Amino acid sequence: MIIDNCLISSLYIHVPYCRAKCDYCAFYSVPGSCIETRRPYIARLTEELTSGATQCAPLESIFVGGGTPSLLSIDEWHKLGDAIHSHYQLSSGYEWTMEANPESLTPELVECWASLGVNRISLGIQAFQPELRSIIGRRGDLDRLREIITAIRQNGIRRLNLDLIFNIPGQTLAQWHDTLMQALSYAPTHISAYALTLEEGTRLAKKLPPLDDEDFLAFWNETDKLLATANIHRYEISNFSLPGEQCKHNNVIWHGGTYLGCGPAAASFDGSLRWTNLPSIDQWLAHQPPEKDLLPPDERAAEILALGFRTLAGWEWNEFTVVTGFDALALRGTALKKLENMGLVRLTDHGATPTPKGVLFNDNLAMELI
Repeated sequence: MIIDNCLISSLYIHVPYCRAKCDYCAFYSVPGSCIETRRPYIARLTEELTSGATQCAPLESIFVGGGTPSLLSIDEWHKLGDAIHSHYQLSSGYEWTMEANPESLTPELVECWASLGVNRISLGIQAFQPELRSIIGRRGDLDRLREIITAIRQNGIRRLNLDLIFNIPGQTLAQWHDTLMQALSYAPTHISAYALTLEEGTRLAKKLPPLDDEDFLAFWNETDKLLATANIHRYEISNFSLPGEQCKHNNVIWHGGTYLGCGPAAASFDGSLRWTNLPSIDQWLAHQPPEKDLLPPDERAAEILALGFRTLAGWEWNEFTVVTGFDALALRGTALKKLENMGLVRLTDHGATPTPKGVLFNDNLAMELI
């Protein structure tokens, strides 16, 4: 069965505020804010960070997402940084990622983050071409991007991720090639390249017809080929990195690790139980209890097994047993053999990895295991 009472090693903080919600975004966010309206959020988040620390071991990773974390003020970040450093220990090799938009990030805020211990920044680019940014409703511009990346490097933050989107309606392969080349010109250590999806309830899903996936494979292959020239390789469906620069926080999630989520809509997992704060800042401020995702231990283990196959590393059988307490072959041996016959996984005596086809058709792979 799933191992109980393990201490949590990763922290996620959700900052729900953004200047305006992008048309493709399905994450919980609150457009517009000021220091006065954010004061209750900062107070409640500090309270949640304080109470949650009792569940945590020294943190291997902190990830701050949104919304737009770079919209909070320097004073607000000092308050949150004090709460983290007062109640949590950081492991010697910790990773602390901040998401940001280039138009709202300033050199002064970068300096503040570096002083708190932030050592990785993820910038939302999506596309460099204004016409493509307009199609997906991406607000802001990239006029200050070089200035911001210079400030990141000058403050000793070496690890940089750029978020990109492909398969945008009307986007050509030449435009995607140009986007990748421009991204590489900033010497990132990591690139996230997501295929556009029309999430239910988003403005983009309401204004665009169903996407044509005819060119999807061309975009997919171009991404692998071009990023490999810079020694940046795919290690997960949508993520690429230099050797040794994989995102620790995401790897924890993909391989069944524990994490504490603070803020509205943030999810947590303690090894057996997953719970998610309500996606409403008012309900979260009112201390309404999170939603609990209860699964029998064998079903939770199968879910973890499927999630690990998002990564090219897949699973070592010993690792899976340590994480879940289950033997993967006893749990889902028939399904794994079927996936091998379908050409979606490779099985060895020691573990299993997804094939290139298995990475491309990961949804089919996951359905067989879950």
